[in-house]
Amino acid sequence: MASPSAPEISGDLLAKTKDRASVLRKSVYAVGSIFFVLAIFYIGATIRDNWPAISAHDWRAMNYSWLALAAVTYGCSLVTTAMVWPCVIAKWGHRMKLRTALAIGLVAQIGKYLPGNVAHYFGRAALAKQHNVSFTQSGLSTIVEFGAALSAALLVAFTATLLDRSIWVGTPFISILPQGAFWPFVILALATITGAAIFAFRRSPEIRGLLSIAFWIAPIGWLIVSFLLAGFSFYALAIAFSGVWSIPVVPAIAVYAIAWAAGFLIPGAPAGLGVREVILLALLTPIIGVAPAVILSLFHRLLSALVDLIVAGLATIFFLKKEPDHAS
Repeated sequence: MASPSAPEISGDLLAKTKDRASVLRKSVYAVGSIFFVLAIFYIGATIRDNWPAISAHDWRAMNYSWLALAAVTYGCSLVTTAMVWPCVIAKWGHRMKLRTALAIGLVAQIGKYLPGNVAHYFGRAALAKQHNVSFTQSGLSTIVEFGAALSAALLVAFTATLLDRSIWVGTPFISILPQGAFWPFVILALATITGAAIFAFRRSPEIRGLLSIAFWIAPIGWLIVSFLLAGFSFYALAIAFSGVWSIPVVPAIAVYAIAWAAGFLIPGAPAGLGVREVILLALLTPIIGVAPAVILSLFHRLLSALVDLIVAGLATIFFLKKEPDHAS
């Protein structure tokens, strides 16, 4: 027979757990917001210091064929990124129509531009709830996406390093580590983050699936494809500037993968704004110089925002168009 005080103890523990989670969440957002503000100030100062070179660029020399290719490949990367979520929830028994699952992800993704960089997850969870996906499963799927994104970015960067070891030469925050210590440090950090996530949700029945390697193959695979597409989009944009800057395709993909993952993982910055650009500036400056790095990173931000809006609009029309069929 259970003790009468057991429910109260359980309730107290639950309340304390929620309080700790709330404090942790607020702390993470506070740190992310500080990064966001500092990044914006840094970018502004960099633009100011290099304005003569930036303003002297000849924008009329743009190659619009490569610009269109950059936009299309980035748009395709949104679709492959959206494929991760249906793969995850399918492992938990949800057999949602693929076009519906993609529409939910592509509609909700525009919420990343709202302050906090989390509205798209809440939006997706609200839409998914209509299809019997619980909020707990939506939350866990987000953690899976974080882990898969970090893993995919590191795999892309590691492979690129094997192909071209000169990519990271002169990079400030990598060069401060002892020689040969970078990848062990990254692997240790990844293992720590993964272990912390598993410990936090160890009592959830869905967590057992996360311990299987097979569970992660599809999410990581789709995100690797996404990084290749988005990185090629960045490379195509560099070529669109009429060959003024020389940046090989392998470094372009690796650099963008790292920058995208950083912006994706740090809360507080809307759509990773500022964070992604600072990483791009740090990694691109040794390759092409400060002014070209500023122009490329900011122009790709504008291009990606426009494509995000177009894709979300098309997905909204597509999703709403299918609602009457679902109701009937």
